[in-house]
Amino acid sequence: MRYQTTTIVRVLLLLALILTVPAGIASAAPSAAQATICEPPAKTLSSGPVVVQGWVINHREQAVDGTRTPEPLVISATGSNGAVVTAAVASNGFFKLSLTPDVWNFTMPLPSDWDGIVPIAQRAGLAETGCTPLPGRTSPYLIVFKIRRLFDVTALKWEELADGAVQPGQAWTITYKPVNDPFAILRTGQTDVNGVTSAALTPGTWYIYETLKPGWAPVTPAGVWITLDQYAPPGAMDPVVFKNRLAH
Repeated sequence: MRYQTTTIVRVLLLLALILTVPAGIASAAPSAAQATICEPPAKTLSSGPVVVQGWVINHREQAVDGTRTPEPLVISATGSNGAVVTAAVASNGFFKLSLTPDVWNFTMPLPSDWDGIVPIAQRAGLAETGCTPLPGRTSPYLIVFKIRRLFDVTALKWEELADGAVQPGQAWTITYKPVNDPFAILRTGQTDVNGVTSAALTPGTWYIYETLKPGWAPVTPAGVWITLDQYAPPGAMDPVVFKNRLAH
């Protein structure tokens, strides 16, 4: 099954938001390791099959390959009696669960450096829809998890003085500009006393550049291009370094 239409995305995201409305919560707020256990249904639910299927997509509304993330993506459904049913997320972002009529909470542990957009979740946290009663019916229930990979990109600024001494460059403006990406946001930052500024960037190509100050000449290029791969291994990245020399 291929995931591609924006209209379907919006409908499924709406359904995902509907599923976040709790029908009753029996435990405290969940941690990244434990899902909320829902209260039993207030009334008997209609019998029949309960099939829940959907996709995991990124901030561009493209399918996320559940086999290529640092930890394989798995969707869990937790019933009111504590029963847990799981399904792996396929390479096309699709998942499918066969359940019984009950109140269900759907969760997905997020990989390192990923956060949740719908449902909202912190990086490497637990994306959780909340408790929703699902009676039996012939058609499947559809939900979507929308998640986003983030990269912490640091810019490091150095100043070379007239005597050759080098010191951190404070109060330099660094701009992080997305290249041909309408889903990304231009960001700017000013270096601190240590010559450092950083930004959380989404996958794609970025042009990172400094705003030159009068009286300073660039030693390194004043701008660099970087490409961030959604499926790159997690962890710290090498900083982008800018150096300027005091003009004589």
